[in-house]
Order: sequence, then structure tokens, then C-alpha cells
Amino acid sequence: MTTGPRWPEVSRHLRGRAVARVSRFGTWEPTAAVFLLVICLLLPPIAGAQVKVVRRVLILNELGAASPAINLIDGEIRDRLERSPYQIELYVESLETTLFPDPATQKEFLESYIHKYRDRKPDVIIAVGPSPLHFLTQSHEKFFADTPVVFCVSTPEMVGNPKFDSSFTGVWEMPDFTKTLEAALKLLPETRHIVVVGGVAAYDRANEAILRDGLHGYEARFDITYLTDLDMPTLLERLKRLPTNSIILQAGISEDAAGTRYIIATQSNPMVAQNANAPVFPAADMADVDVGQGAIGGYVVSFSKEGQIVADDAARILDGEKPKDIPIVRGANAYVFDWRALKRWGLKERDLPPGSLVLYRQPSFWELYRRYIVLGLLVFLAQLVAIASLLWQRAQTRKAQTQLVRSFGELHESEERFRSAMQNVASGLYTLDLQGLVTYVNPAAEAMFQWTNAELLGKKMHDVTHYKHPDGTAFPASDCPGLQVLTKAIELREHQDAFIRKDGSFFPVVFSASPLKRGDETIGVVVGFRDDTLRQQAERAIQESEERFQLVANSAPVMIWMSGVDKLCIYFNQPWLAFTGRSLQAELGNGWAEGVHPDDLQRCLKTYQDAFGRREPFQMEYRLRRHDGRWISNQGVPRYNSEGSFAGYIGSCIDVSERRLAEEALASVSRRLIRAQEEERTWIARELHDDFNQRIALLAMNLETLKQDLPTSKVTRRIEEARKQTSELASDIQALSHRLHSSKLELQGLIGAARGLCRELSDRHNIEITLRSHDIPKELPQEVALCLFRVLQEALQNAVKHSGVQQFEVSLKGALNEIELTVHDAGTGFDPEKAMSGHGLGLTSMRERLKLVNGQLSIDSQSPRGTTIRARVPLSPDITSGRKFE
Repeated sequence: MTTGPRWPEVSRHLRGRAVARVSRFGTWEPTAAVFLLVICLLLPPIAGAQVKVVRRVLILNELGAASPAINLIDGEIRDRLERSPYQIELYVESLETTLFPDPATQKEFLESYIHKYRDRKPDVIIAVGPSPLHFLTQSHEKFFADTPVVFCVSTPEMVGNPKFDSSFTGVWEMPDFTKTLEAALKLLPETRHIVVVGGVAAYDRANEAILRDGLHGYEARFDITYLTDLDMPTLLERLKRLPTNSIILQAGISEDAAGTRYIIATQSNPMVAQNANAPVFPAADMADVDVGQGAIGGYVVSFSKEGQIVADDAARILDGEKPKDIPIVRGANAYVFDWRALKRWGLKERDLPPGSLVLYRQPSFWELYRRYIVLGLLVFLAQLVAIASLLWQRAQTRKAQTQLVRSFGELHESEERFRSAMQNVASGLYTLDLQGLVTYVNPAAEAMFQWTNAELLGKKMHDVTHYKHPDGTAFPASDCPGLQVLTKAIELREHQDAFIRKDGSFFPVVFSASPLKRGDETIGVVVGFRDDTLRQQAERAIQESEERFQLVANSAPVMIWMSGVDKLCIYFNQPWLAFTGRSLQAELGNGWAEGVHPDDLQRCLKTYQDAFGRREPFQMEYRLRRHDGRWISNQGVPRYNSEGSFAGYIGSCIDVSERRLAEEALASVSRRLIRAQEEERTWIARELHDDFNQRIALLAMNLETLKQDLPTSKVTRRIEEARKQTSELASDIQALSHRLHSSKLELQGLIGAARGLCRELSDRHNIEITLRSHDIPKELPQEVALCLFRVLQEALQNAVKHSGVQQFEVSLKGALNEIELTVHDAGTGFDPEKAMSGHGLGLTSMRERLKLVNGQLSIDSQSPRGTTIRARVPLSPDITSGRKFE
């Protein structure tokens, strides 16, 4: 049986990777064995131990166990299956296609496997390589019906792009050498020469073809050389003398021009890397086995990942999932690089693609001796801490002795500082003993009470400054919040009240009271207070200002709103509420947005939020719900508090529905005028073409006949000149007819009409017009196609007339739900605003036409860069999702 055209490289990959699989179980130590033996003897036997369900797994390999890559994939599968809840019966078979390539021998192998597992049907088959997969796709239904198959180490092309039934899943290899090339160019940005190295075997030629196809896009930037038809000694000599700023792409040499065969991963690739004077990168369908023999590395197939994927798929199938529910993975690649090669060529690891795996990295000095360094530092730090502790204790002893001498003086100074602080503090403060008698009053309290400290000492403060309410009613001491601090052992914070001055007048205060303690013993109460007169006056002023604002806002003929720093609205005036017919509570926050028309809501919110983030004024128009639905114009500006801090936005709205209706009426008139103009153009064009042009053509024919009937003379020459002038007049009338009404627009669509217009102008004015079109729907609404054609016609005529150049570019491009027309020239340019305000109607006509189809016109004109006119017309989704494009 055949294995597909690309299997040699898979065999090479599987043979070439020197991967040593380490057993997951270590050797038993004697002590551990004795310990377990004692445990087994002491513990009673466990009856009825749980029996695991048996599951059979067959691994069908392309190569045998001598292949390191096969061992790698086999190891991943075994590791995963050992963690499954089943008792796994694992069977491993090999086709050994490299040792026994004869189809007859392969057929005998397969027939023996079919007979061998006829009565021991596997629960899942894992096909590693294209030959096992090809066999299973051909014979699955006959010999292994309903047995799930998981495959890897193959590309779709290796097995003829099969169509699997629902029993197949796995992973396809998807090599992509261009990612390796891009990584190489990032590592070596000064590269100027790319050298492709390959052999003459069929596999080598296939790889070379892949590289040639992929390098077409790089030929303009780099000098690309192919060294693929040389014997090995000649090739190595050439590689020693490559020009500077070169890189080498390995396509693989399994046979050179002299007929000598090589194992790519372990023979030809190392020879190339060791002799080349430029960095080497594995290319084509190379795998991780090609990294480690001198090549730098790149984006390669990862057999390790493939093994993990198929192992997980097999475990999921054993757990009951269907293969059809497990998607086939396309590509198990990874960026893999050799640290030694990077160092050899002076390349920086930070320039590698994110997530790259770097192999063979040599441990640093820190990694080698970290444990010893840390241990030494810990010992040093321990000694340092011990020495510091002794020195600190000695210093503390001396400090305590000095502090003891100073403590009495500092206590006296502290009392003086406290007394001075109390004398200068702005808030009032007094202390009471347990009976409520005054023990201290600071100067601020004296000033507010108009009593001196001497006058108040020993008196009950409540009976002097707090004995009645402002309304004149008595205030019993038992109800005094300040004295309750003593009776209830509580603290009082920011309590609003009123105290009495010596002259009997009241003043508002805010006071706090706390127990006065000496250690754990309460010896009185301390009260601190401040005069609250100014604050209350300020609050009243703010309230009066707010009331005035409310009166003005509710009387204003406009709708007013206000928002806070969180973008949520905190106020709407009465005209707003009357307009919407909703309550204030319903409008606050984001409630107002419920009244905005759904078609305007997102645009409205975006305008508001963008302006809010930039702290800029804004203006927008949208429809706000009322009994008849109205358009409003909303203007908002940032507002700031008295300290200059941003406080939100304030805005006003006016009803602009009548203006919008007037604009719509004007647009309707414009639409009718343009439609009438087009109908008049069509009539005139038809009359010119069908009547006048035909009559002039008949006149030219009569002149030709008359010239033939007369003998050659001066009269016949004059008749010939008249006939030519008549023919030219007919051509001009026909061109005028086409300009007035292009029949190609109806017959060939927008693209055909545009090509005809560009060709006509090019021939008439001897200029060059380049037209590019992309993704334009063939079936466009008539008004859209006509609008874009007229805009193109006007733009080109203006450019030809005023730009002063001979080259022009036209682009028609379909984008998401819109069509974009661009006309560009590199001429002298002009002032768009001045042109729009002048007497000419060209630009105005283009803009008005685009408005009728909800389009937009933009003009970028700067000397000497020329002029670019861009027209955009939106399309409905059912048109852009259509079936055909031009």
C-alpha cells in the first residue's frame, strides 16, 4: 500500500529527534520497601476492592520504537491514559514503512493486524502517521466499524484529503515556514540575502516548491538564491563564502546531486549549520526535531503538542464523548529556538516571538550556586542581626538612663505646651469633673461665652450656659447630652445645639464630648465646640440661591437639565417634565434616555459621554418622546464649583421640529429637482441621439455621395471637408448624449458605466485615468448608482479642467454596509470652502445629490499634494450581504 508523497519527511522527523523518555517511576529504596511491607502486614485486607472497567487502546505507528519521535508521542499517550479511571489494555503496533517499504510487505502487516484484533476489538485506535491513517480511512467501515479513530503526524495532502465519517478526529499538521522567516527577519533586520538549501530527492523538491511559492512575496525586498542542485562538498564550500547580511533557510537534504543519501535531522542539517557563515533556520515542514543541531529555530511542528492533543482526545472518547463532537485541530505548531545558536550569532532572546520555547539554555552562575549563596547570606544576616541586637540593647540601656533624667523636665515642658495649645486653639474647650463642675475653660471658650475662666471655675456649666432651649423652655440637666457622657459612659460626636452667652443671647454650636480619663479611671468629661453661626448662614444663602435658580429655571422658555460628576442627571426643570410628561424621579439618573428615540439613542449617548470625558461643550439633535414625537436640540457645557473643581454638566434644549420639517421639505424639493433634471437629461440625450444625430449622419452620407458624383475639383475637396466636419459634429453630439444620459449605467451597471466614462474622457482629452474597483454589488439601487455616476462625472470633469495634470486615479470600493468613491489627482489643488461659496454649482450639486441617498462628501485639497474627493453612500445590509460582486 502507498503512504502518500510526503511521508519521507515524517519518517525523517520521527527518526531524527533524540528525545530520551524518562520513566515516570523511580527505583525503590530498601527502607521504603520495608516500611510498605510492614504496613501491608499490619493493616487488615480490604475486602471487595473496586474493580476498574477495562478499556482497550490500539496505537498504530508508522515507525517502530527505535524512533525517538514515536517514543515522544507514545510517552504523552501513556502518561495521559495512566491518569484515566479505567484499566487500560494498551496495544502498540508498527508498520515500519522505512524499513519495509514494499507494498506487499505492508499489506501482510495490515492483514495480520486485522486478524489479530478481530476478536479483541479496541475501544479506540490512535493512528500515528499517514500510512496508518490511510489504511484506516480505506478499511474502517469493513474491519473496524464504529471504532473511534484519533490521528496525528499527517497532513491532509499525505492521505489524499480524505472525507472522514463521524468516527474520526485528531490533529492535522499545518506547517507555515513564513512565520519562521518573519521571526528571522525580526532577529536579523539588516538581512539582504536569503539562501535556500535543499536536495534533489522527491521530498527535497517538494519542500523547495513550498519555499519558492512562499518566497514570491519577498523577491522585491531580498536577493534570493537557491542552492538545491549541488553535491554536499560543493554546497559546504559555497556556504562558507556567503555574502554578509545573509540567512539560510533549510529545505532539507535527504539526497544530494551526487546521489549520496542523508538523514536530514542528524546528518545533513548539522553539516549545513556547522559549515555555514550565516545563521540557519529550519523551513518548509520542519519540526522541533530539527532544532538542536546548529539551526537557530523557528515556527515548527511540535510532536509533543500532537501527542498531548491525541492523548486528550482518546481520553475524552473513553469517557463517553463522540468523535464527531471533538473538533479536528489544525496545526500543533510552536516557536522553538536553540539557546546555543542564538548565542553563537549574537541574537537577543527578547526579540523572539512571544511564547517561544528556548531549548538548551545554560544555567547562569546564580542558577548553579543559588542554594550556597542564599545559605551564606542567611548565615551572614543571622550574625549581623545578632551583632545589631547586642548593639541595640546597649544603646537602649544608655537611652533609658538618659531618658529617665530628662523625663521630669519633659513632663513640665509637655504641660506648658498643652497649656499653650489650649490657649491658642480656635475651638472652644472646657473640662468638667464628675459632678459637672467646671475645672478648665480655654480662651476661645471664654470669648464665645463672654465668661472668664475664673468666673466659671467650680460652677455647673449646664446651669450657666445650657439651662434653657432657644424657644425659652427649660432644659433639665438630666436631658443634657454632654452630661450623659458621664452618666452613660458614651462619646458624643458633632452634636448640634445652642449655648447661652453671659448676656443671655443664644448662639448655635456643634460640639463633641468624651470621658476624661487617668489610666482606666474616669475623672470627668472634656467638651470641644465651635460656633456654627457662619455655617448656618452659608447654608441659608445656598438654599436661597437654589430656590432662585429653581424659579428662574422653571420660568425659562427652554428645557434645562443638570448632571453630576458620575454622568447621571440630577435635575430637570419644569418645562422638561411638562414636555416629556414624566415625573422628576423617572427622569433622574439615566431615566431620561428612555424617552430618546431608539434610532438616536446610541449616537446621543456617545456624543454626551465623549464630551464628558474631554470636559468640552457639545451640541446634538435627537428625537425625544412626546405625544407627537419631537426633534430637540440639546446643548451642554461643563460646570465648575466655587473651588474650580469639575462638578458635572448643565444644558438646555429647544424644540427644533419645525426646522427639521423645513429641512426635510427642502430635501424633498431638491430630490424632485434632481429627478426632473435627470428626466430632462434623458429626453434631451434621446432626442440628440435618435433624431439630430441620425439626420447629421444622413447629411454626411449625402455629402459623400455628392463628392463621388462630381469630378475631382476644388468643389469636391470642399465637399470632403464639409463631410468630415459633419461627421465630427455627429460624434460630438453622440458624446454629449452619453454625458447627459449614460445608457451603460442601466445596461452594464455602475462599474461598466464608470469604465466607459473614464475611457471616453481619456480619449477625448489625451489623459490617463486609472480605475480600480473592489467588492461592488452588481445589483445596486438605481438612485445610488446614478448618484455615484454623476458625482464621478462631475469630479473628473472638474479635475481635467482645473488640476493641470494628465494622470488621475478613480477608486470604487465596497466596504461594510457602504460604497466609497474616491477621485484623486496630484494637481494644483483649491480651497474647498471658497469653491462651495462661489458661483459654481458642481460641488454643491454633488453634495446635494449625496444627501438624497444619505451619503457624505469630503474634499481634501492641498498644494502640491493635489485633490482627493471622497463620496460615501450607505447601503442596506440585504444589499451588502448579497450574492454577486463586481
